[in-house]
Amino acid sequence: MKETSHSLNLKQEIYEVIKESSPKEIQEKLKTYHPSDIAETFEMMDDEQLGFMLQSLNFHLLADIFEYLDSEDAAELMKRLSTQKGANVLETMEPDDAADVLQEMKEHAADQVLSAMHEENRDTLNTLSEYKEETAGAIMTTDFVILTKGMDVTEAMKVLVKSAKSTEGIQRLFVLDDKNFLEGVIELKALIQARAPKSIDEIMHSDVVSVHVDDSAEDVAKKIQNYGIYVMPVVNDKNQIQGVITMDDAADILDDATDEDYGKFAALSSDIVLNESVFKSAFHRLPWLILLLLLGLVISTIISRFETTIERVAVLVIFQPLILDMAGNTGTQSLAVTVRGISKDFFSLKGSAKRHLLKELRIGVLSGIAIGLFSMVTTFVFLTIAAPTMAIGGPIEVALTVGFSAAFALSFAAVFGAFFPLFLYKINVDPAVASGPFITTLNDVIGLVIYFSLAMLIIL
Repeated sequence: MKETSHSLNLKQEIYEVIKESSPKEIQEKLKTYHPSDIAETFEMMDDEQLGFMLQSLNFHLLADIFEYLDSEDAAELMKRLSTQKGANVLETMEPDDAADVLQEMKEHAADQVLSAMHEENRDTLNTLSEYKEETAGAIMTTDFVILTKGMDVTEAMKVLVKSAKSTEGIQRLFVLDDKNFLEGVIELKALIQARAPKSIDEIMHSDVVSVHVDDSAEDVAKKIQNYGIYVMPVVNDKNQIQGVITMDDAADILDDATDEDYGKFAALSSDIVLNESVFKSAFHRLPWLILLLLLGLVISTIISRFETTIERVAVLVIFQPLILDMAGNTGTQSLAVTVRGISKDFFSLKGSAKRHLLKELRIGVLSGIAIGLFSMVTTFVFLTIAAPTMAIGGPIEVALTVGFSAAFALSFAAVFGAFFPLFLYKINVDPAVASGPFITTLNDVIGLVIYFSLAMLIIL
């Protein structure tokens, strides 16, 4: 996506502030810009300017900026900070973001920074770092508003005011007992509207939607999206709250998942990034390209098997791309709809997958009939004008071959494009690996067999 002129001008403006200001001035001037915009200017700086920036800014502003950087990039910048300043930055960051940065640092450097932290913060980050990647525990934050069962509304408001400054999300407040068991939840609006001496037990909801620390991060994000929950509690096996996940975290997770699926859909590995080296990018793409090459050799083998047919009716080659392209496009459309349906959990209900396959079959048949008829007419007109006399067969026979081949190939492609990702989904394999190029190449194989087989039946 192209950057807007406003975005580019803003980045240039911040860059000029950094380049031309003294260490004392830079801190004050950058306070007027959003940390996200400042983070984007880092890519414009050379090594010396980055060093100047990191030394000039205090740890509070650096912490805000680091939260908008990729965790790998933030870990690289941590190397250039003193141990104590690095510790202060991580302590000021949201715990989940700080834990991500720590995991990207080398073990010795991470241990040094942790040793310079306050014990409570160190324990929190160590706990978060122990959870498996891409689970709720790994992405949750431990900053949330805790209310104790039995409090009255006035006490709860005091706790809220005291906690609000350091808490990421205050839309939902969680009621715990003395052992951290999750007893209920109070919406911020309900607390504001309540009046003393009412107890929070009277206004809390005891039916709390929660997720487990080991749940998949993507599943958690979908749950937050489906329920419209701003702050989702994360609990352990005993229903003791361990942290929360906010809606903005869920949006980031779903965005990353979309990028990953798009990469797989294009037959690229999930760890492809735009700024990686040429050699690394080429290495990531080679496995799929080799697989597609092998499938291409299958296509060549099929064509060689029909060499006699092609020699006797050479005009068939002219319409070969038409059959393959239409089948490939239809298969990709069906694949895209199916993968999107899987990501939205449309096929979790019994019989939904079967209904979808039948629907795609009907769509494929209707599309095939329409395209087949159109192809038949246009092929006949083209051959009548361009090649009125043929050694074997004639315009009618070739037109019938092209028309029927298009109809059958499109029908098959629509069903196969839906069936393959659904099959992978049912056997618990990521359906995004059913990539566009892979499906298209397989459809080419079937399309060629259909085309030349019908040619032998109708023309020869």
